[in-house]
Amino acid sequence: MPPQLFDPATATAVLKAAKFPRSGEPNDVALVSYAETAVASWIRRGQHDRLHARALADFLYKAAAKTYHCQAILRCLLKVLTALGNYTDAERALVTYLDLAEKGRVRAQKGSAFVDVDNAHTTVETAAEGLQMLVRYVRDAGKAKENAEILRGWIVIASAAEDSQTSLAADKETSVPEALGQNKKKILSTAWTAVGSTYILVARSALNNSARDADAESARLAFDNALTFDENNIEALYEYSLLLAEFYHDLDGAEDLARRARQIDASHLGLAHVLALILSAREKHLEALEVCRIAVQDTTGEQRRRMTLTEKRVVLQLRMTEIALIEVTEGAQAALEKVSDGLFAVYNELFTWDEDTVESQIHEASTSAMSFPQPSEKEETRRDIVPAVPVPAIAVTAHDSQERGEAIVDDDDDDEFHRDAAASPFSTSSSTSNSSGRKPVSNTEKQILDNIPQDLISNTSNIPAAILADMRITSKSRNLLSKKSLILPQSIRRRLSDASLRSRMSSKSSRQPITAASIIEKNKGGANRVLRNSLSADDTELKNISMQCLREVWLLVAGLFRRREKWNECAAAIGEATKLGGAKEDTFTERGFLMHAQGRTADAMEAFEAALTVSIDHVPAIIGISTVLLNLPDKEQPMARDRAFVLLETSTKLEGWDSSEAWILLGNIYESIGSEEHVRESWWRCVQLEETRPIRRWKVAWMWDTAQ
Repeated sequence: MPPQLFDPATATAVLKAAKFPRSGEPNDVALVSYAETAVASWIRRGQHDRLHARALADFLYKAAAKTYHCQAILRCLLKVLTALGNYTDAERALVTYLDLAEKGRVRAQKGSAFVDVDNAHTTVETAAEGLQMLVRYVRDAGKAKENAEILRGWIVIASAAEDSQTSLAADKETSVPEALGQNKKKILSTAWTAVGSTYILVARSALNNSARDADAESARLAFDNALTFDENNIEALYEYSLLLAEFYHDLDGAEDLARRARQIDASHLGLAHVLALILSAREKHLEALEVCRIAVQDTTGEQRRRMTLTEKRVVLQLRMTEIALIEVTEGAQAALEKVSDGLFAVYNELFTWDEDTVESQIHEASTSAMSFPQPSEKEETRRDIVPAVPVPAIAVTAHDSQERGEAIVDDDDDDEFHRDAAASPFSTSSSTSNSSGRKPVSNTEKQILDNIPQDLISNTSNIPAAILADMRITSKSRNLLSKKSLILPQSIRRRLSDASLRSRMSSKSSRQPITAASIIEKNKGGANRVLRNSLSADDTELKNISMQCLREVWLLVAGLFRRREKWNECAAAIGEATKLGGAKEDTFTERGFLMHAQGRTADAMEAFEAALTVSIDHVPAIIGISTVLLNLPDKEQPMARDRAFVLLETSTKLEGWDSSEAWILLGNIYESIGSEEHVRESWWRCVQLEETRPIRRWKVAWMWDTAQ
């Protein structure tokens, strides 16, 4: 193990020796140099030393109070806080850094000196890191787009500075060192990649199709610029291929980029997943299956245990795609047989750990991390709470419960299973579709949820023995996760519950800079505490992601059982998923599909209603309830058709813009009312989506799309 260059005793000595600079003086050189050296050492260690990172962050907070407008300290804080998952303070550090950079640029234009100012390329590099944090982890499209525009301005400045240096070197008949020039090009390439990633996020959250197309075009231009500076930029190639497949339906171009990138880095899991989905969209299922198998097999057991949570989730998603491909090529029964040794086994390797090790690590962390004074006031956060829109329900009586539309029933035999069976919401688990529209459930909504029949949740005796054995192992992991939350200090548990990571992610607060004065103000009081979001936050994140992944697995299994018409086993799998995070839109929707497959139309309607009560824009639930409404008796058709029309028209502009089922249903409604122009548009979009439709939604291949 390399020597630990950051030592708390040395850090304390450096802080004591440092003096706050006077007006016009630079910041303490020894303090800034030590901070940059310590962070560089931590990065070389692979950023896996979490306790080291927390102590380092504590030191950087104190160093910020000993310096004045020091961009280097803020730059270091951004790196460390992002790794720790403290995205609130990381964003504030980014905002303050960019504000100081802009002030320095303006003063330089006026001929005034501004001490401790980063050059343009360093500013671009830091802004790109911050933008990646906002896109991948905060996932706030508005904030990300705002910072992307700032970054684009700095890219122009950095590019102009590069051209100026090149021209100056040519005039003096000298040359810029090649290594330095290549490094600057990679910085600009990374920056343009971050801009492209931002516009993909913005496009996915666009409010209409024209805005979505414009954002996708901005992303495409950004990736073109990124590859101009560095044609071997793996991340640019990866996200560009996903962009072409998802938004442009250009499978040829997407496949070329993915294969080109895999020649550079064959170990990139995200690229393997994108390529597998592209091949499945071209109906090359066996080749796609081989890509998934090789990608998962290349990750050994020891390597899996050392993976980040993001990488673990990608491995599991690859295995789930493999199961979906097996269902298409060999049938649902073969896919079920693969679940035990192929899916649950991988999950257990990725997310099972030893309880004693966990407890000892938490105890060591709680006694070793550096601390700083307790702030006098709690941090304020704002949460957007969108009230549920009451929608008049249409009664579905028992006498029509046997009337089902052909679009819902999958009568294909296993041997004749076509690719649409694994992609249709009426034939696959709804867990592959995410929604950001969740909100607290009111008392009225709870009454709706309580009316959902509970007889479908049977005991685990309905699950085959092979899967049951693995289920017990995963249940042990789930119990351990619950125990871990019990051994955390009360203050940390309260902080995690009151201001959780997800609430911070969705906060719409304005840009709030960090200043030395604000840090000193926050540190009033004498009570010590461990660093915010520390210690148990890692375990909480692990718990949330591992339970969400297991939930997705059970919903996938439920879909397999349903297509095999094993109703009790399907219900038991839905029950297992419900235990992992409670009854939410995905479990209600899957239960609705099960009830409809059984001919229980009225119960299916209630389940879909419950799903929309939890998340009003959940696409599979909208498709389910619309299909039921459009198959009601003629006397109820006008009102049912109107409600389905409102749901589908809204959905195709928002979350359901890439759902061929939603477009075909909307087209059918337009046809029934004689709107030929809208019929052509709806069916054209449906055909376009069907021709390039992968085995699962494109979003599952985005490495940072963790469903929460």
